[in-house]
Amino acid sequence: MLINSIYFRMTFWYVLALGLISGILSISLYANFSRVLNKDFNHLLESRAQDIAQVMDELSDRRDAGLPADLSHADVASTLHNAVEWSRGDGLFIQVFSQDGRELIHSSNKPFSLALRRAALSAAAERFEDIPGVSLVKEEDVWPFRTYVLPINKKVNVYYVQITASLRPVYVKLGRIKTVLLIFLPLAMVLVTIMGIFLTRATLKPVDHMTRTMRQITSRNLKQRIKIPTVNDETRRLAETFNDMLTRLDYAFSFQQQLVQDVSHELRTPLTVLKGKQEVALNRRRTPEEYEAVLTVNLEEIDKMNELVDGLLTLAQLERVEHRLELQKVNITGLIKGILRDARSRADLKKIELRLLASDEFVIDADEGQLRRAVANMVDNAIKYTLESGQISVRVSRHEGMAEVTINDTGVGIAKEDLERVFSRFFRAEKSRTSPGFGLGLSIVKAIVSAHQGTVRAESEPGQGSTFIIMLPVSHG
Repeated sequence: MLINSIYFRMTFWYVLALGLISGILSISLYANFSRVLNKDFNHLLESRAQDIAQVMDELSDRRDAGLPADLSHADVASTLHNAVEWSRGDGLFIQVFSQDGRELIHSSNKPFSLALRRAALSAAAERFEDIPGVSLVKEEDVWPFRTYVLPINKKVNVYYVQITASLRPVYVKLGRIKTVLLIFLPLAMVLVTIMGIFLTRATLKPVDHMTRTMRQITSRNLKQRIKIPTVNDETRRLAETFNDMLTRLDYAFSFQQQLVQDVSHELRTPLTVLKGKQEVALNRRRTPEEYEAVLTVNLEEIDKMNELVDGLLTLAQLERVEHRLELQKVNITGLIKGILRDARSRADLKKIELRLLASDEFVIDADEGQLRRAVANMVDNAIKYTLESGQISVRVSRHEGMAEVTINDTGVGIAKEDLERVFSRFFRAEKSRTSPGFGLGLSIVKAIVSAHQGTVRAESEPGQGSTFIIMLPVSHG
């Protein structure tokens, strides 16, 4: 369903987030604009009251006796009336009260009778007060008014300047801002939604391409890969991850197919031998000695199959991508000394001299059991293909931060064209066809060394012997 698609969810959250941000910004803008308008309005009332107070200060300075309590003196009344009329612009209604709250002077634009606002006088320091609106003649709208009261102390007399003004201009401006915002927000949300849909589709377009490609990939075409986006972002890393996964799957499928082919091919010979011996034994009655000979041959073939299956299982385990070695600190020189000690009895049967050439002893991080198997395989190989009274030397040294194990023999050697394939499974050179084995030994060696992040290579000349070199990382711990 569309509501469960990532397109819908991304667009929904995108629009919701921007809608909330736009709403918060709009409310903040409206509140800030309202604060500024009210502040300017209050400043206007206060400044006009201060103008009246300044005129009264000047009159008081000119009259040493101070201002009369009722402001009835001709020049005082005239000057104050002029000041009040001048200051009443912008729709302000100005009144001057005596200390007992009696109105002394008011501007000519007096819209209604308004007594001294004692509440404003006793309120906070700013002395502002909003009062309910009054319906005026020829006006249907009712707007609240704001009053500002300024006390003026003149020696023995106290006067109050009260300025009142309608809040209509403030409310009209705020209404216009509110109207603009109410129109802007829906339009903005529509534009944001359209933009969100466009951006979501543009962002997820590479994912759509990957999905279509992934649907085309089956076990028969694991070589196909997803196109890597040019932009180095999450979609590129996703495509690279998918391709890495496909590489591992391809390797696993190929390895499985190769393993099945190898097993079926290599088991065919011993199974054929077993079947043939059984058929011959059942052709007619035979003596116990003949049956014993058949069973002996069958047992040998079964041992060969066990050896083959064991080797293939070892290779399968080592060549798995997720295979983990049990690493520990291993003294490589001490390990090889033990391997040569175990192999000495087999070497003595062919009068082969085993020598260890080690410059010093050092430690590597390795799976001791697996590493022992790899080196022992190579030593056994050297013994197998070295002629009687020959020599096998093993050298352990450090080379460019790596442990180098060199196994040199004076055996039959390997042809140049076979050197590239000696580590392949089931490969056996022509001169070794008559020797027992399946050609898995060097494959197992290579798999073990590769699992240790090392390398192995062979150097040889036919008739001059062979040299196998293993390179393993040295432990720095």
